[in-house]
Amino acid sequence: MSFGEVEWLQHYIVNVHRMHNLQSVVLYGLKNVEVLFWFLHRLPNLKRLTLGCCHLKRIWAPTTSREKIGVVMQLQELELRSIWSLEEIGFEHEVLLQRVERLIIERCTNLTNLASSSVSFSYLTYLEVVNCMMRNLMTCSTAKTLVQLRTMKVSSCTMMVEIITENEGEEVQEVEFKLLRSLELVSLQNLTSFLSADKCDLKFPLLENLVVSECPKMRKFSQVLSAPNIQKVHVVAGEKDKWYWEGDLNATLQKHFTHQVRIIKFIYYR
Repeated sequence: MSFGEVEWLQHYIVNVHRMHNLQSVVLYGLKNVEVLFWFLHRLPNLKRLTLGCCHLKRIWAPTTSREKIGVVMQLQELELRSIWSLEEIGFEHEVLLQRVERLIIERCTNLTNLASSSVSFSYLTYLEVVNCMMRNLMTCSTAKTLVQLRTMKVSSCTMMVEIITENEGEEVQEVEFKLLRSLELVSLQNLTSFLSADKCDLKFPLLENLVVSECPKMRKFSQVLSAPNIQKVHVVAGEKDKWYWEGDLNATLQKHFTHQVRIIKFIYYR
């Protein structure tokens, strides 16, 4: 549905009934966040929402200018695509967004961060960020809340320096991705590390698949790293018999992954 169609519903079908069976909606070209939440209020069982090419600076609306959305508690998947003006998603403001399990953000070039440090992503299982201008994806405090995350993909973010950053004044001693099994870092030209904090332990107890491709500046994954299932390194695509291992992941990165390396794939070894 386009903005014009949703606006027509709002103006000419004021008392439109709630659509209890509707579970998936794609909206494009929206210009008004109040119209968006007016529409969402009538979809109490909505599970999948995609917003594309919208002219929105934020995905949340002040409580004084919209209806209560307490009935909309089922949203599981959120995709934000080509929303170039987007500056803030609004996880900390909206109940609607706080239970999202699958989040995809693509070509939102004005978005500088995923969320503030106060946001908890305790329901999130899948996270994908593509072609955004963030310098980092999240803080250590936010990363600690990703207790359900199973897959993370970050690609074509040319400004990305590190995935997780330590806020000034933060004293996080450990970040553990308890359920993460797959991690992909692709075409991140300025990425230097996953986490650069010296005093923060990074743990991946179940990580099986780690792909690092076209990240020419990456020489260290993190200062203190535990990934017991990562035992062998496959550094050349298509050459399954060519393995490298220097005792740990950081040493392997530093020795083998030069500017000529196009793809690094870590294989779970049984």
